[in-house]
Amino acid sequence: MRTLLALLFASVATTSFAATDVVEGEAAKSAYEASKDASTSLLQKRKTFYFKEFGMDKPKRKPKEIRVKAGEVIYILNNEKKITHNIFDESDNSWVLAAQEPGDVAAVTFNDKGEHKLKCAIHPKMKLTLIVE
Repeated sequence: MRTLLALLFASVATTSFAATDVVEGEAAKSAYEASKDASTSLLQKRKTFYFKEFGMDKPKRKPKEIRVKAGEVIYILNNEKKITHNIFDESDNSWVLAAQEPGDVAAVTFNDKGEHKLKCAIHPKMKLTLIVE
């Protein structure tokens, strides 16, 4: 199944939609490394989401809802050792990340205000609401 998901989504490296910009691969990883101390991050670990904003000492485990500002980049990182994730916007299905192997990073920018339901296609219990203000 992982191979099928990887093949289906591997061709998407950078995608832009009306309200969302998605950057994956080395470009996202480099951007994250350059700004990780001042960034907003959604971490995937133990089949669970963790949320970390600039200024937080420890990430918040299993947030039900997170808030970001329109135009702000949120980095989605797979911090697992062996588990693949596949995050998408369930609200309108306007974007889906390529299958994220351990260590992969994606940079997602929500340009318009609104509510988004994020979910892992592989682990459906991994879900949260992201509100863009």
